[in-house]
This record gives sequence, structure tokens and C-alpha cells, in this order.
Amino acid sequence: MKNVKGMSTNFREYSCMNYVIGQGDSLYSISREYNVPLPLILRLNPFVDIYNLQVGDEICIPVVEGATQENVFEYMVEEGDSIQSILDKFGIDIEDIIRNNGLNSIMLLPGTTLNIPNDIV
Repeated sequence: MKNVKGMSTNFREYSCMNYVIGQGDSLYSISREYNVPLPLILRLNPFVDIYNLQVGDEICIPVVEGATQENVFEYMVEEGDSIQSILDKFGIDIEDIIRNNGLNSIMLLPGTTLNIPNDIV
């Protein structure tokens, strides 16, 4: 992993996992697979031609330092879930969700996977 600094003072430092583009990949599918907002992938990969991804191209996928497999579990958002219902269900606050998912905003869609801290549940 290499460190990549955000492109403006509003971004913190991210660790990056190098991802090699495979057949059929799109930045959207990669963002869904790794639960990383698409705009963040775009910001950390400013030279990627989003209209002409090539098999074998490498991009940076930001890795959230707080979210390791040892200290979080994955929760899949279900139909009818809201931010508040998830916070209440696990007894956490919004900062826990943001910190463990590398998000600066949360858009809940059924099927989205969120990292929930283990030490809380």
C-alpha cells in the first residue's frame, strides 16, 4: 500500500490499495464492491480516463484505516433502513459510521454494505 494525500485541504490522508482493472470493470462497480464513494475514487485518480478504462490499468482504492476485518463487521442496508434506525439498532453514532466507512456523506440504498464497529455490538 502507498499513501496518497487528498487533492485539497478538505481531504485527509488515505492509504491506497492498488487495484488492477479487469474485464468488465467500471469505476461504479469498483466503488460498489469496495464501498467507496465514486467521487473519492475519481479525486484520488485524477489521470484515469473514465470513458476508456483499459484492462491492466492500475487505480488507487482508498482504504479506511479504522476499518479492519478484526474490529468491524459488515451490515447490509435493508429496505426501509434509515440512518437513525441503523444508529439505534447498533447503539452507535454517526461519527462511527463515517469513520469506519471513509465517508463524508451517507446515501443509504438497499444492498449497500456498511462497516459497523465490533466493540460496540
